[in-house]
Amino acid sequence: MDKAQIRTMGLFGYAVEELPGKPLPKMTYYKIERGEVVAMPGLPADPHNMERYLKRGFTLTLPKMRSELPQPLPEGEPVGFTCETCGKVLSTRLALVGHSRSHKPKLEV
Repeated sequence: MDKAQIRTMGLFGYAVEELPGKPLPKMTYYKIERGEVVAMPGLPADPHNMERYLKRGFTLTLPKMRSELPQPLPEGEPVGFTCETCGKVLSTRLALVGHSRSHKPKLEV
């Protein structure tokens, strides 16, 4: 952490104490992108960061079998949320909710 980050943490009520001679541990994580395994060396390996990386889909070991890789989606099938009124496919549920408002009749004044 640099001094600006330590100062910012102090503003939120946290006390950061750096231990001399104790560098932040680093390790290599693996991530699967587009069906290929990508090595991500030199990322922090403290418990907090490790939990964050694992929640984001990183792994600690290199997948050995092809079956461990995620299978690609079949061609032609829509990915996301489909509007029941017009059939438009949206990427998120929030986008679908916003889009569905366009189908409601507008009140005239």
